Amino acid sequence: WLKPPSPLGGSANVRGLVGRAAVCLDSQGWESFWARRQILLDVGMSTIPLTATVSLLNNNLTVSANGWVACVHNSVAAGGGKLLLTNMAAGGESKDGPEVAQATDIRYIDLPSGESVLVVSSTNGTQIYNEDTTMLASYVAITEGPDGESLKQHQGCCLVPSLQHIVIGTWKGSLALVAAGLGFAQLVEGQPSAPTTGVADVCFVEVTGTVVSAHHGGELRVWTTSESGPYQNVNAVTTAGQAPVRISSLGARLLVAFGPGTIWLYDAVSFEAQAELSAHARLLTAVQVKEDLGWAITVGEDTVLNVWQVDSETGRIGLQHTSIVTDKLLTGAVLFGNEVLVSAYDSSELVRVPL
Repeated sequence: WLKPPSPLGGSANVRGLVGRAAVCLDSQGWESFWARRQILLDVGMSTIPLTATVSLLNNNLTVSANGWVACVHNSVAAGGGKLLLTNMAAGGESKDGPEVAQATDIRYIDLPSGESVLVVSSTNGTQIYNEDTTMLASYVAITEGPDGESLKQHQGCCLVPSLQHIVIGTWKGSLALVAAGLGFAQLVEGQPSAPTTGVADVCFVEVTGTVVSAHHGGELRVWTTSESGPYQNVNAVTTAGQAPVRISSLGARLLVAFGPGTIWLYDAVSFEAQAELSAHARLLTAVQVKEDLGWAITVGEDTVLNVWQVDSETGRIGLQHTSIVTDKLLTGAVLFGNEVLVSAYDSSELVRVPL
């Protein structure tokens, strides 16, 4: 392990597990690192006003290919929750979106047709909207009534591009399927091979053609796809982490980010652990992976934004950017052009951080 002498309370430790992930910074490098961080504090950041405050929700920011940005304002008051939308292509115009009740996940999915849809999961099920949320394309309901044992909700989604399936995680550990190419028809739900905890996030892994779900208990489950559904759960993998925040394909690797602040890299085929990264000093709250760049953009309750790069050949992890954004708990981060947009709890602004 490397532990930098951080006067700011941040940390970025890397441990190679199978010789593929090299430690990137020596003691002299850490001095440079902290000097660079201080310089970045003085980099000009600007803000975009929102129509309401952002709620404390993991990954509470998403962006479409055409520049629509969405986040959630949850409320316990009836009719008080809503989506907050910003059109970056129109200079950052913000507006209210549809009402939402206790959203658990929000994500833009860019379909092969060029259309983008906004998938909003909550304790009421999942709504799929068009890009600017002026039309509801599909609603996936939670049909079972409460049994007092667990909170009924949907959480996490991904796209299987070849099938145009939108895959949605449920509290039962199952996968709900929506065929976007068939008018957003709902297919038969895939069930886990054994009892498990609810799905926290889900991703499609191109190198294996499978879907992998990360569950609140820390385990990963592998699913084979089917054009007509349901998907079959063919494997379960135990991890050393807890409270997954994000799972994402990263070339030949699988990235899993856990709430306590660590990110693990696994071989996408064998699930052999390759590296563990201590990415944040406090809880990690959001991750966006840009697979084409090999980037993982992370924020946490330590108020820090980090941009990591994973070398596709060696698995070497490098820190591309770091900055302290604001004195609030950060809840989301997305790359847009040459800047990162960041949301923060109880803030009615998005922060624009130039790279």
